[in-house]
Amino acid sequence: MSRTPSARPIGIGVSAALVTGAALGNLGSNLMPVLLPGMADRFHLSDTTSGMVATVQLIATALAALALAARAERPGRARIARFGLAATTAGFGLAFAAPGLPLLTLGNVIAGVGLGVVYAVAMAAIAATDDTDRASTVAVLGATIVLAALIILVPLANDAWGGAAGFAVLAACCVPAFWLVRALPDAAEHGRLPASGAPVPKLFLLALVVLGATEQGAWSYSEILGEDHAGMSTDAVSSVLSISSVVCLAGVVLAPMAARKAGRLTTMAAFVAVEVVAKLVIAAVPWSASFTIAALVWQTCYMAILVLVLAVAAAADPGGRWVAATSGATAIGTGLGPAPVGWILDTWGAPTLGMVLALVTAVVAIPLLRVAGAVESETPRPAALSGSCSGGGNAIRKGVEH
Repeated sequence: MSRTPSARPIGIGVSAALVTGAALGNLGSNLMPVLLPGMADRFHLSDTTSGMVATVQLIATALAALALAARAERPGRARIARFGLAATTAGFGLAFAAPGLPLLTLGNVIAGVGLGVVYAVAMAAIAATDDTDRASTVAVLGATIVLAALIILVPLANDAWGGAAGFAVLAACCVPAFWLVRALPDAAEHGRLPASGAPVPKLFLLALVVLGATEQGAWSYSEILGEDHAGMSTDAVSSVLSISSVVCLAGVVLAPMAARKAGRLTTMAAFVAVEVVAKLVIAAVPWSASFTIAALVWQTCYMAILVLVLAVAAAADPGGRWVAATSGATAIGTGLGPAPVGWILDTWGAPTLGMVLALVTAVVAIPLLRVAGAVESETPRPAALSGSCSGGGNAIRKGVEH
């Protein structure tokens, strides 16, 4: 079994560092629903204005992650992550203390850039582990649990200490992160890393942007779909969404297990096919039972696909640039998704939205599956699933580069 010279075993320290980076990178998209109400109340913002503040933070995170993709494949990841944490702490601190909208916005931009920096180097570090599937699973699973805890903690802080206290909580969370990221697996020294020789395919990144947009957009309006289209009560929809946020962890666990037996390509194709149906059903079928089942299945499949995509990107490029770029592209889609999905829902209605979501997901899956197949066909299964990347670049050069 071949390994990259810098491959690190996934012990407690490495796991904690990867979870820290993954959690911080997804902080904005996951916590914005609980940050927005307090922010709007304190500064007396309209929904449109508070939404714009949220958008600039999310876009700043995504662009920073993409910009750092190349740098993230070189040594010094822990140092770069700490720089990002310093910016994040300063940004959230400024947002907490801001007297008005301009400084609130500036604080969110600074925090977003810092989050993107940490996210890029932490995701790139997945490629430096000795088992990229396991590393992806640990990062996504651990981050989901951490974010679930923060979703509970931030509103409590806002209620107890005022509408911007959530920003202070997030700034405080960066303090232990300075110590945790020290264990990020670093890149090999120049000349020791077997580079793939292939840039990240643009169509692959575009597909991730669109996929992220469909996921975040549909999730943003899932409560409206449950109430207005499926005829469920607010409490019932909230319960379904809360349960799906826990049940989706099954996808994080099942995906690598299935990939070890059937291969990443087959596993990813299966989860995509099921997710396409779930997205169609959740919007197009006006029944509470179908909404409930579709929500659980949809979230489980997406988490599985996310883990598999990260593992494929890590296997394709041992330097980590692919993983960092993949994370940044998904983050851009997350920031852009709610607006077009809301427009489709208002203009054409829920059944049409379901068909659009299903069709778009099926189309954007094609380049993702193509990359997965190319990497897998060039690398023996045991090596591929353990994080070996020696053949991935040749596969990309043969048929995936765009």
